[in-house]
Amino acid sequence: MFKTDIEFSKNTLYITVKGMANRKNIIELKRKLYYILNEYGTMDIMIDIKEVVALDKESFYDMLDDYDIKYGGNLSVVE
Repeated sequence: MFKTDIEFSKNTLYITVKGMANRKNIIELKRKLYYILNEYGTMDIMIDIKEVVALDKESFYDMLDDYDIKYGGNLSVVE
């Protein structure tokens, strides 16, 4: 099971990821994230992956690299 909780508070977008973060789920997370960024323009993002059971690290870090190239905001990952 894969679940994302997304909350915007104090000019920061908080994303909590739970469950299995495989390539397909990371692509879906990226789609949601980019939609929010394009719609609202927030640049401070915190992604919490402490509750991830299995992480496709290659896909996840590719997403982070792509984010950095496209947006270059302040993105932090909590492990």
